[in-house]
Amino acid sequence: MKEVSVLGIGVATLDIYVNLGRMYPGGNEYNVACNAKICGADAGFLGVFGNDRAGEILEETLKKMSVRLTMCRHEEGASGYSLVELKDDGDREFLEWNQDGVTDRYPVRVTEEELKYIRSYQVVSIGRCSTVTPERIKKMKEHGIDVCYDFHEIFSEKEIRDICPLIRYAFFSCSHLSEEEIKRFLKLAVDQGAGIAIGTRGPLSVFAYDGKQYYEQETCPVAHVSDALGAGDSFIGAFLTYYLQGEDQAEQERIRHALKKSVRHAASVIRMEGSIGVGFDVDTEHLEDVIGKNFKSKTP
Repeated sequence: MKEVSVLGIGVATLDIYVNLGRMYPGGNEYNVACNAKICGADAGFLGVFGNDRAGEILEETLKKMSVRLTMCRHEEGASGYSLVELKDDGDREFLEWNQDGVTDRYPVRVTEEELKYIRSYQVVSIGRCSTVTPERIKKMKEHGIDVCYDFHEIFSEKEIRDICPLIRYAFFSCSHLSEEEIKRFLKLAVDQGAGIAIGTRGPLSVFAYDGKQYYEQETCPVAHVSDALGAGDSFIGAFLTYYLQGEDQAEQERIRHALKKSVRHAASVIRMEGSIGVGFDVDTEHLEDVIGKNFKSKTP
């Protein structure tokens, strides 16, 4: 099998489930890197770790998964975290999150040294919350770097027009849209410059568009959803890996194969706890021991 390489640039965060007393390493680009590694890619993560216990956990987890951390930095301050409540159906509600952590204060700057490192990967995955600005994405584009961008579920036509000329892969969370609307946004993304645009819809079928045709891939039925956290990220990490591995296939077959393998992988992820199957017990009465002395819970 052809070895491929995927780099996630952006957010490392702890998702803390207050009603379970469990916490899980994650974050969009963090999850993409981990899932790419699980699917067989040579994966790396480029981000910032705080000097707290959360930062240690986030970094140690990546090392144990053999995800490369070559250009990561350590900064004074709090790591990212979110307080989450898991619902009976496996969905989750975000109660609170840290919006002033080290990733926000010290974002990846895309220096010349970082650019040289980034170019060693076949594709770079970035999400809208990564703090990587369009100007920095443009800089990567100018240096021949293929970028995957996750628009999440909140996006506008203007944002698509601004970002898609700079990227190779565009991903959208589309559960709130009709099939007609999804196809319109995917076509707009490709018309503006993206090579492939994909819209996921949770348990419903996935749509893709490559400028020539639309693809629809049914998802795999899951009898019991343990935790839907990171399902979209897992799909992205899997798709990038399987698509790159299919270099010798005809393009249509390559896309169909990657979509089929990716929905299977995403289905396996929502059967396990957390976004990468790694979790830790936590005393929610003493969260300051993990995420900092200045923590004050807003939850009941």
